[in-house]
Amino acid sequence: MTITTSLADVSSDVPDAVELLIEEARRKGRRRRLRRGLIVLLALVVVLALVIFAVGRAPTTALKPSKGNVTLPTGVKLSSALVPRFDDPTALAVSASDVWVVNMAGNSTTEFNAKTGSQVRVINARADAFHHPDGIAIQGSHVWVTNSNEQLGMGGGNYNTARYSSVTELNANSGSLVRVINAPADQLLEPGPIAVSGSHVWVLNQNASSFSPSTPGISVIELNVSTGSLVHVFKTNVDGLDGVLNMTATTNDVWLTNSNGSEGSVTELNSRTGSLVRVIEAKGNDLIAPDPISVNGSHVWIGNIREGSNKITELDARTGSLIRVIKSRADEFNGLLGVVAQNSHVWVTNGEGYEGTGNTNTVTELDARTGSLQRIIKVKDHGLYGPTEIVAKGSKLWVLNVDSVTELSQSNGSLVQVVK
Repeated sequence: MTITTSLADVSSDVPDAVELLIEEARRKGRRRRLRRGLIVLLALVVVLALVIFAVGRAPTTALKPSKGNVTLPTGVKLSSALVPRFDDPTALAVSASDVWVVNMAGNSTTEFNAKTGSQVRVINARADAFHHPDGIAIQGSHVWVTNSNEQLGMGGGNYNTARYSSVTELNANSGSLVRVINAPADQLLEPGPIAVSGSHVWVLNQNASSFSPSTPGISVIELNVSTGSLVHVFKTNVDGLDGVLNMTATTNDVWLTNSNGSEGSVTELNSRTGSLVRVIEAKGNDLIAPDPISVNGSHVWIGNIREGSNKITELDARTGSLIRVIKSRADEFNGLLGVVAQNSHVWVTNGEGYEGTGNTNTVTELDARTGSLQRIIKVKDHGLYGPTEIVAKGSKLWVLNVDSVTELSQSNGSLVQVVK
């Protein structure tokens, strides 16, 4: 394990870096195609069932249409009838009372009550400027949603769809629009993951990996929480930022996973000043294709997504030193798309199969103190179906699936509810 506190050298192993980025793009594409394929299949099944039902209930004599205004059945809500609750959900966040889900295909955000699972609202007004929303973060009474182009940029910097790239800020209490952040100076280009720390909003540009070292792009954008104004931009190949895939923010730091070259790294920034704390570079495949990341107290947990080598790397948050690498057959890591740590537990979603066994549709729970396996959480009847992101809040776990959200109990992994 190597830790540097200055500017990291740019890797000269360009073929490996390009290969890794292409692999990452394909991985994300497979994940989204999996979601869409399953959604289409479900839709066809529903349509077929409705047709069969209609044929079976059809009257022998056709009824004449009545004159006058058409009266809607009582109890029907147009918003619920016309707008799907989940439409290719890609990210979720949990507030004190509600769960928020962004829908990439639906260009919308769904809010539902965390206790009852009942729908609060589907937000999709034209003024909100949702366009393939891909990331979401909540702090207090504000919600931030990133709007991308769906494509992971593998081309040059002159992306012709950059005009869709923006951040939408909503009022968490009413769902009303606060502002759309899309100033040219912000240099937003396919923003994806987003995090909030204190008075700053941090946005990751997914297209930054397409820039060459000679013409670096913008990896991360730092915004002011109160005004949405630009604070700072962080360029590719500076502070170890190279092929940034994911990030998380704590009170004092922002942690970013980099897929640079054949070996990955983690960049730690001071969330108040934006200054570099350290670049953590692993040796011996301790970090390889690092993506999801979670910080809990003095520990950092990172999911390494590489076919045949899925594993969890645990680091010391105070020093950046390696604590352990967790990978055993019993852990059943498969896909390894989401990681979250809270208290003395770590949970990992296994939703996309790279081990030749297809989707395991499970959540692996580890002991945060020892890294040992606690349990493999399974839910019957597709209660966990293509799980990706996972959020720990209070005593509950919230898991994002292909077309639903699953709530689990942290204490024993039991099912609380499935919201569809």
